[in-house]
Amino acid sequence: MKFGKTFETHLTIEWRQQYMRYTLAQAAGNLTTIRNSKDLKTLIRRGVDGAPTGDAVSQAELNAYYAAFEEQFFTECQHELTRVNNFFLEKLAEARRKHGTLKLQLLATARAPGHTASSYSLNSQRPSAVSVRANSSSSNRKLMTQRQLRNAYSEFYLTLVLLQNFQSLNETGFRKICKKYDKHLRSTRGADWMERNVIYAPFTDQHALQRMVVEVEELYTHYLAGGDRSRAMTKLRVPPLGQPTPARIVFRAGLALGMFLMLAFTTLFSYFRRPPVQGNIEAFMRLYRGPFTWVIFNFYMAANVAGWQRAGVNHVLIFEIDPRSHLQPATFLEIACTFGLLWTLSILGFLFHDLIHVHDPFVFPLALTLIMIMLLINPLPIMNWPARWWTMRLVGRVITAPLHYVGFADFWMGDQMNSLVTCMADYYYIVRFYVVCWLRYASVDFCFEEDMFVPISRCLPAWFRFAQCLRRFRDSGSKSASYLINAGKYSTTFFVVFFSTMRGRTDDGYANTFSNPYTWFFILSYIVSTIYCYLWDVCKDFGIFKIWRGEHLFLREKLVYPQAFYYFVIIENLILRCFWAVEFLVLYHKLITPYNIKTFASILEITRRFIWNYIRLENEHLYNCGHFRATRDIHLAALNSQQERMLENMMGEPDGAAPGTAAGRKPDERRRLGKEYF
Repeated sequence: MKFGKTFETHLTIEWRQQYMRYTLAQAAGNLTTIRNSKDLKTLIRRGVDGAPTGDAVSQAELNAYYAAFEEQFFTECQHELTRVNNFFLEKLAEARRKHGTLKLQLLATARAPGHTASSYSLNSQRPSAVSVRANSSSSNRKLMTQRQLRNAYSEFYLTLVLLQNFQSLNETGFRKICKKYDKHLRSTRGADWMERNVIYAPFTDQHALQRMVVEVEELYTHYLAGGDRSRAMTKLRVPPLGQPTPARIVFRAGLALGMFLMLAFTTLFSYFRRPPVQGNIEAFMRLYRGPFTWVIFNFYMAANVAGWQRAGVNHVLIFEIDPRSHLQPATFLEIACTFGLLWTLSILGFLFHDLIHVHDPFVFPLALTLIMIMLLINPLPIMNWPARWWTMRLVGRVITAPLHYVGFADFWMGDQMNSLVTCMADYYYIVRFYVVCWLRYASVDFCFEEDMFVPISRCLPAWFRFAQCLRRFRDSGSKSASYLINAGKYSTTFFVVFFSTMRGRTDDGYANTFSNPYTWFFILSYIVSTIYCYLWDVCKDFGIFKIWRGEHLFLREKLVYPQAFYYFVIIENLILRCFWAVEFLVLYHKLITPYNIKTFASILEITRRFIWNYIRLENEHLYNCGHFRATRDIHLAALNSQQERMLENMMGEPDGAAPGTAAGRKPDERRRLGKEYF
């Protein structure tokens, strides 16, 4: 693999603009950036191609040209070097302060009452007596728990690994570009510039960073892993950067997909050749639509994750997932296919129940629902337990939104639930059917009539998001009105559901639906809701309509996906949000049954959300890039005044550089990022 491709694959995406511009790939954010970028590799190629040729060109002219090009090239190199150095020093200072703060918190927790005192000491922990006094004077302060410290150290260790990777990639990039310059221009100036400027540059000094890495490992091993280094490193290390999906996972996903497609075609053929008895058709449709919607949603999630990874959108950071245990797209596909297999097998059991000597076909939908629930909530540490626990925890946080802080993953899950509102109503029908009607009545069609809890279930997802917005407004100190405006968007759903319910219950009293005043209230509320939600989508969630002239018309400056995709999303989102009008006209003219058109509308809404996910996470990703946020935030307990002074003293300590050399390095020393840190 060429170094340019390796560079792009292994760089930290959120810091992309701070790396040295080796090729167009890492300089590119959009088409304009590509055209205006001065990446060093292209600069060399243009310099060689632009050299004057011909018999009339004198040696003096050639020398003048190459001298001017040399000055231009190394000016660009110096500019890149300054930018890399400044960013590295800023991040290093930030890391040192976090390291000192975490160390003080760890020692304070270890020496707190109820904890076993430790005699462990590192060279940089000389003021241990002061630490004891500081701890005694702050015993009434809230200390971080062992779990909080483990999470904080794991995330901080990841930051150090990313900084080491930043050092290694940039140093290799400068060395490669200088060699390329010498090769194409038949010179040694590149090697000379590298020796004078890069070898002793601040960002190439790995002593301070390596010292922090070793100290973090030792602190974590001694205080948080009971002295077990193997256990500590298992918690600290992260997967290799750019690691492909293991072949066994790809094989399992491919096998599951093939089996699902085979059974799906078999199920479709069997339904038309051997449909359920007439009295069970509506119940059959109602009981299987909810699980079917869930299967489609899981397939869309697999496509979302694959698309985010391909485009370089760091969904792992955005959702604040531990990078040591996140799922690959192939795993999502395997999960979707597994649910699909269960769904098709259950339908085949329903259709052929008499041939397999099962008297009651309704045991198959019940078994399907229970198995799906058990696969999700099974507490055993198997079958992607971290991902399942993350999902259950996130759903619980959505339901209890007003009681705690709301993060991006929380309101993202709330938005997914708003698109799955028909699925949630279907699961309510399933519960009601098996609790109230099953085994009690010969005819079960009336069990799927709408009652008062159906509109409530349709309002619940909107209420969750409404409560989340109010909580965000409260946490912002009542300073951000955008949260109230967003809450107003979700409140329109309450009016739509209310007028839709009232219209359905009063339509029989009117000769024409347009004579019913609730019909007009329903149409008006839906129009307001559609406009409100659409404008919020494109202006806030997508962050577009920022530019009104030029190349990125109606879009924004930075784009991750092809430009045409954004125009497609603008139109697609509007059309699918207006599908309720098509549904209304179809039902008014009785062209399709209400159940079928509602199923179609539900699938379209999930499809709209699937496309929405791409742009929404891209917008959040660009926000992280703008703030150089490459790891999850570490929330630390406040330090007292004595601990603050200790931290200042620790920040002022030298890094233990050996005398006689710059930063303790020998002139010929070269340090590379070892594999053990990935």
